[in-house]
Amino acid sequence: MSLILHLSDLHLGSPADFQLDYEDKIGLEDEDGATGETGDTASDHLGHTLRAIGETLKAEERTLDAVIVTGDLTKANQPDGYAEFDGVLEQLGDARPADDAIVVLPGNHDVDNQLGAGDPRKLALFMDAVRPRHATPLIKGVDYEGPDLALDPGERGPPKPISVLSDALVLAINSADFCFVEGRRGETDWDAVLDDYLAGDDSSEAKTKREKAVEELRRLRTYDIAKVDKRQIEALEERLAAFGIKRDEDPDRDPRLRIAAIHHPITAASGQEEIKPFEVITNLARVRTFLYHHGFHLILHGHKHSSYAAWDWLAPPRENLDLIPRRALVLGAPARFRPGESVCRLLEICPDGDAPVPGAPRLRVMTVKGVGGSESLELPFARTPKRSLAQPTSLSANRNTPWVVQGTTADAVYQQLRDLPLADGANRAVISVVEDPSSTIRLPTNYPKREDMPSLQDLVDWWQHPRPEAVQALAGSVFNHGERLYGYGDHENAIVEAVAALPSSKAFALLVRPGEPGRRDRKFPAFSEVQLQVRRVETDRYLLDVVGTYRKQDLKLWWPVNMAELAHIQKDAVAAANEEPPIEEASFVAGRLIAVASQGVHEDVFPQMAGTTLDRAVDLRPEWIYRLSYLAARPDAAGDPSEVTGEWARALADVGERSAEGLLVPSIGLERLLGALATHVEMEAEKSFADLRTAVGKLRERASQAEGTLRPQKNPRASTLDSLGAGLKEVVKMCEAALAARVAEVAVT
Repeated sequence: MSLILHLSDLHLGSPADFQLDYEDKIGLEDEDGATGETGDTASDHLGHTLRAIGETLKAEERTLDAVIVTGDLTKANQPDGYAEFDGVLEQLGDARPADDAIVVLPGNHDVDNQLGAGDPRKLALFMDAVRPRHATPLIKGVDYEGPDLALDPGERGPPKPISVLSDALVLAINSADFCFVEGRRGETDWDAVLDDYLAGDDSSEAKTKREKAVEELRRLRTYDIAKVDKRQIEALEERLAAFGIKRDEDPDRDPRLRIAAIHHPITAASGQEEIKPFEVITNLARVRTFLYHHGFHLILHGHKHSSYAAWDWLAPPRENLDLIPRRALVLGAPARFRPGESVCRLLEICPDGDAPVPGAPRLRVMTVKGVGGSESLELPFARTPKRSLAQPTSLSANRNTPWVVQGTTADAVYQQLRDLPLADGANRAVISVVEDPSSTIRLPTNYPKREDMPSLQDLVDWWQHPRPEAVQALAGSVFNHGERLYGYGDHENAIVEAVAALPSSKAFALLVRPGEPGRRDRKFPAFSEVQLQVRRVETDRYLLDVVGTYRKQDLKLWWPVNMAELAHIQKDAVAAANEEPPIEEASFVAGRLIAVASQGVHEDVFPQMAGTTLDRAVDLRPEWIYRLSYLAARPDAAGDPSEVTGEWARALADVGERSAEGLLVPSIGLERLLGALATHVEMEAEKSFADLRTAVGKLRERASQAEGTLRPQKNPRASTLDSLGAGLKEVVKMCEAALAARVAEVAVT
């Protein structure tokens, strides 16, 4: 969960008038032309704000993991501005990161405007002040030149254009090498023109005029060009490859957020019109193409002093309408160093302690307002929205438009689904697509796991069980999905029948029975339909996709179980299709999984299975019931007596508890346990074993009474449920006491 501070355009050094709070318009100056009043400068306000950030983070026991400064440290490449820089950062106090975690780029105000591009001295002051301590980008003429992409940087130390955090990679791009360079002089002999202009005048005034004219002419030929040299891009590609980021390799398999930092904007970053030569990066298409091919999610820039935040779509400049662009978030630093104005930004990666997920980078963006000298600052992390930087995602602001979330893995899709703003009251339809069905076999990385939650495999096995005895024993009050797909009516196996209908659109199966829809008093699955589709990838090879339709789907807690169920269905369908191909001489493999929810929601009800643990064991682990009876008959067979009491405690733990469906009352599982205990006829003479059987029988009687009380009541009162639950738990304690006595007796003998 890295925390990054983004600063830009500090313009340190002797302040200009526009950087002062004080302006004398009526002549209060003393005879020496000064009052001693200046007010706070812009850099003072920046320092106050950084101090407040540091104090707030310290109070929250947090520190910054990185600071990124996207250029223009100084107002005009002044030594006093560079000397001030580290002192400004010291205002962060204990929140300040280590020197090498501070990434500093040059801007157009940090160059020597008398020198040409590639001159090693052009950024000498910047290099002397910054490189020995901080991470800096590649500098033309210092770090690379012509075909040599790795020059000896000298005693200042090597560049560090790539910085790696626990959950992010930061690439520093230098766009200032060509700022303030002279253009061609042309064929005109300007010295001769100036001589004619001042012919015959040898006065000192004429000399001053000539010097002024020469300087004006130089300024007219000087262009503030923003450009990223082709050789720099090639050198960056080489270095990125060393960090595992290669051109056109799928970035969605990398959990790191990829951040590019540059001084000049890569898009129209301000509504302010600026008429000047080279207003944008001259080779902007090359820069954007580089960012596209290397899968950057976030671009940070400065230069415009404008608080810019917008989505951008990156794509090479080709005539190819089939090429899918990549979405990137572009943030321009605000750099308005005044109280109450936007000063800088804090970027929180993987917010709320989540682990990074490949294909689903997340970010919290917080704009920080300036404060006065002693003011405190609130940093409302919890109230600041989280943003998903995943691709591709179709999210419309129209409340009636379905949302589409797609990704390679279930992990990536789940993270995006959790981040959807579903609390706006709209009944959103949400379509989720997972390309790799094998990724559904485990719960997602940031799933809010709970200790008492069944395993994902148990959940899928139970919900897809073809003929669950526990469901049949509780007929009418509970259901699962497998019974409706594999054993309903005359359908031996609705999935096999659907496979036989491929490749037509009739290859589907229903989970809703006639008479259930349209009645609010009936319980039936939210999972209502499954459809099979095939896509040909080779002459005789097909991908088999599974589409599940849900009248309502919880995207926070139930979605991973739903997708694992679809993968289970897909596995059966692929096996059936290969056994009896519906397309002559074709073979089939698993394709994508698609869930179509008419209403996507975020709820807090964890996945569960109907009935008690003991009832579910009849279908999932029938052998466990016999193990419980064996341990009761022969507790000495266990390595530790606590193993016996522990397993029985787990079997009876939820008896009498409340669930979303009402009260958990054991039925068929208890019958099977009594039957298993009865098989140990050799133990009938032992009183402790007989007492245990009597206690379990008492529990069966109490469960039957509870079931008889509840069956006629559609909505029993809470007091009724509490009373019945307490009665069941009382008998459970009798069973546990009888078991403890049994274990103790066998231990003594």
